[in-house]
This record gives sequence, structure tokens and C-alpha cells, in this order.
Amino acid sequence: MRRDRREIAGWLLVGISLLYLWMFMPRGWVPHDEGMLGQSAEHILLGHLPHVDYQEPYTGGLSLLHAAAFKVFGVDLVHLRWILFAAFAAIQLLIYVILRRFLEPIGAALVAMLSLTWSFPNYFASLPSWWVLLCAIVCVWAFIRYTETGSLRFAAAAGLAAGLSIAFKQTGLYILVALVMAFLYGRGHRVVRIATALGSTCLAMAILKIRMTSTESVYLLVPIVACGILLGASGESDSDRGQDAHRAAALAVLCASLPLVACLIPYLTGGRLEPLLNGLFILPQKRLQFASLPMTQVGYILLGVPCVALVLPIARRIHLTAMQFVVALTGLSVVAAIAIVVSFDRYAAYQLFWQSGRAFAALLPVAVSWLLAVRSDFDKKQRRILFCATAMLAWASLVQFPFSGAIYFCYAAPLAVIAGAACARYFSNLRNPALLVWCASLAVFAVLTMNRGYLDSLGAWHQPIAFDTRLDMPRGHLNVRAEEAQTYRRVAELVAEHIGRGRLIAGPDSPEVYFLVDRLSRTGTFFDFFADGEDEDEEALWLRGRVVVLNQRPQFSTVPSQQLAARIRAQFPYGEAVGRFEVRWR
Repeated sequence: MRRDRREIAGWLLVGISLLYLWMFMPRGWVPHDEGMLGQSAEHILLGHLPHVDYQEPYTGGLSLLHAAAFKVFGVDLVHLRWILFAAFAAIQLLIYVILRRFLEPIGAALVAMLSLTWSFPNYFASLPSWWVLLCAIVCVWAFIRYTETGSLRFAAAAGLAAGLSIAFKQTGLYILVALVMAFLYGRGHRVVRIATALGSTCLAMAILKIRMTSTESVYLLVPIVACGILLGASGESDSDRGQDAHRAAALAVLCASLPLVACLIPYLTGGRLEPLLNGLFILPQKRLQFASLPMTQVGYILLGVPCVALVLPIARRIHLTAMQFVVALTGLSVVAAIAIVVSFDRYAAYQLFWQSGRAFAALLPVAVSWLLAVRSDFDKKQRRILFCATAMLAWASLVQFPFSGAIYFCYAAPLAVIAGAACARYFSNLRNPALLVWCASLAVFAVLTMNRGYLDSLGAWHQPIAFDTRLDMPRGHLNVRAEEAQTYRRVAELVAEHIGRGRLIAGPDSPEVYFLVDRLSRTGTFFDFFADGEDEDEEALWLRGRVVVLNQRPQFSTVPSQQLAARIRAQFPYGEAVGRFEVRWR
């Protein structure tokens, strides 16, 4: 009966975590991101082909899903968030199910809350990286079920999820690589394992070679190399097990190819492979110039050392009496509470929490790889599950390259929580007061600081932001800053008043303007730097409109030259400055 109550309490806590996330569903936005998502879906609704009829920034599969949401619910940015919330609700239940293998019900639910607070509430927008994370978690669950049952249908499910992640975004390839490594770990033929380990390491190095700094090497490359070395060194002599591993890996790759083949069919039948390849592999290279951000100082990695130590075998040696446990827990809780309060005003205290979590995620795969290499005193299934969780974390963390904004760590943080819980269950003492306080303090820190801020301050300092005004436009029912709501409403009013049947030209990097006023960009380009180098004359493009909306502070692209801006103002003599925009008409 007591166990039944704990199970009920665990599920109730999971429900509370979903209610907490629901509050963030309409909160905040990054205008150009939302405009990009909305415009992409609109192009699909009009029958346009990604990478051919418009410049799709990602693979294109997510735009199909967004178009379906618009078709069913109507064209509104909030509807894209509805489907993301529905997907995450299912995944949060799946995270709890995974964590139940390592923790008691209430503990699993609380740790699932920790994974939530470090992820979706910090930027709730239906971007491909979130969907890749969701697919990665499905892969981990399906691999665990395959390991437990030996059923190939779970291997197929894992492969299908990995394929969908690639269809959502090119970086989904990282998930498939980690999955194949997990299937081969400890069971595949030695030559196959070594070849896979070498191939995966070379792939990671090829991705990072564009900017191989010491920080990228330590945070991103070393964890992948550690997993590769462990994969190559592992193995059993049982040939039947090797065949089973190869069969499962091959089936996963085959199932992963199904969504990709389905997406390829329109390009193959229409002879349009060239623009697809250009959109998938050539255009993304321009992001390195216009949308690139190096990682923080490599010295912060040291903050992860004591955190990783909490889930290593050395923590198991700590034995406390009941009184000693209570005293230690109370004392550490007081210290943690003070540190959290101080983090509201002190940069160093904020960084202590943020950087310890980020460094933990980088060091954990290295520590686990070392432990799995030197120890053989626990169940082989546990070893494979732990390797899968840490390999998935190592590869998913590569999403932080080339743009290592703080939110990109959030795209992998739940995998760090899952891998950390598995490591603590197998190696550590779960009643270690330091471990309990650290986990609790990370969750409280996230709720009180990270979740109350937004992308500008995330990972840097405590800055609560109030998104207290409804955008309340026909195509956007989101909660935004008051000045943003006023700006976009006024821009839409001016465009509607003066556009007539003419053409709208907005930019640079202003897809949200087109979307909110129900227009499509004539060029099909959402971010102007993607169009650099094209033959069409820039000035002629700007002057062909009836109304021009000049973005004076674009995120990535450069503003028009002073000469071009003067020419635009001469051709469009009437205008009004609206926030960061200048609306011109004639």
C-alpha cells in the first residue's frame, strides 16, 4: 500500500511539472525565430517545396508538422506551441518512466522536474532543436526497452525516432551516431566497433575543425572521443551476441532512413536534388560567419569536477548516521539557499550554478567511460544502458556548436540529468546529502533565476523579464514585452494602411513582419545573409515594393548601406519610425 501511494505521488508530481510548463507556453518570443517558423509553414500550405521555393533553414520536416498544425487549428504562432507542449507532455512522462529504473517514484518525479526547469521554460518555441531533444529521449527509452527485452521492435522504434530527428534538423545525425554506437557497445564485432569509433571521432573532428578552440575541444570533442575509445575497447567473444548487435544497429539505420526517403521523394521525382543539397550543406556554412558564438572560458570546466564526484563510486563510501545525515543536509541546504539568494545580484554566484551544470554534462561521459573501462563488477545490461545515456549526451551536446548561446545547452540538459541519475544509481550513494542538496539547488536556481529571465541573460546573470502584454494580433497570440507589442501592432497598421495591392519589402532579417501582416517574402529568404552573393541587384529589390520596412537592428545580417538607405528614403518619401523599424511608403 505504501508503495502504491508513492507511485501515485510520483505521477502527481509529474502532472504538477506539466502544469508548471503550461504557464510558459505563450511566454516570450524571439521575433525572427517565430517569423521563420510561421513563414516556413505557410510556404508548405501553399504547396511550396523547402529549399526549392524558399530557403528553409533546416531539413524541412518540422515545417510539414507546423503546416499541419496551421491547417487543423488555424494560422497562429501559439498553435505551434500547442503541438510542442503536447509532445513534451508525452516525453516528460517518458523521462519519468526512464528515471524510475534508477530512482524511487518521488525521487524520479523530482529529478524529472529538474530536467524540465533546465530546458523548455527557458525558451518555449517550437524550434527544431527541441524536437531533436525529444527524439533523443525516445531513442534512450527505446534502447533501454530493447536491452531489457531483446525485442527488435524497440530497435526499430529507436531508429525511427533518430530518423525523425534528422528530418527536423541536420544535427539529428548526432542522435543516430550515438544510437549506433550504443547498439554496438560490448557486443559488436571488434572490427566493426573500432571502425565505428574511428568514424564517429573523425566526424566530430570534421564538424569542429572550423573553430577548434581549447574550450570546444574540452566541452564537446573530449566526451565524444572518450565514448569512442570505450566503444572500440569493449567487446565479448560471443559471436551470436555480435550478430544480434549488428542486426539491431542495421535495423535502426534502416528505420532511420524511412523518414528521410519520404522527404526525398519530391526532390527525386522532380529532379531538384541540387537546391536540396545546397540548402542542407552549402547555405548552413554561412551561419559560421553571421550566426556563430564561441563557448565560455575553458577554466569553468573545473566547476564540474566536484559535481561529477558526487555520482562516482567515491561517494558510496560515505556512511552517515541518521543524525549526521540530518545535520549535513540542513547545513548544506542553508549554504545552498544563501548561494541562490546571492546569485540574484552577484555574477560569480550565478556562474557557480550555471557553469557547474554545463561542466557536469561535459565531464560525465569522460568519467563514465573511464569507470566502464576499469570496472566489470555490475550487470552488463546496466553497462549498456549507462553507455547509451552518456553517448547520447556527448553527441547531443554537439548542438552547442557553432553557436554556443546558453539556450543551446538547454537543448541537451535533460540528457545530462538522465545520464547523471543512471550513474548515481549504479555507482554512488543516493542518500548522499551533498548530492541531494546539489540537485535541489539546481532546480530552485532554475525556477528562481533561469525561468524568470530570457535568452539575453540566460547563463550570464539574473535578470527577470516580464512578458506581460498580449501581442494580440490575428496571427500571434503570445505574451511579449509591452514595447514589442506596440511596435508590431503599429507596423502592421501602417502596412495595412498603405500597402493596397502592392508588394511589401521588409528586412534585414524580418520574417516576423511578413508573417504578422499576412504577406510572403518575394525572395523566399528569411535571413538576408543567406542571399549574399546572388545576382539580383540589392537596390532594385528594395525599390520594387509599395511599402518598405527597414530593420535598423537586425540580429545577424548587416543593415543597408547609408547610400542605399538614402535612396530608399528618396523613393519612399513618407515614413514613420516605429521602435527598431522604419516604415516607408509612397
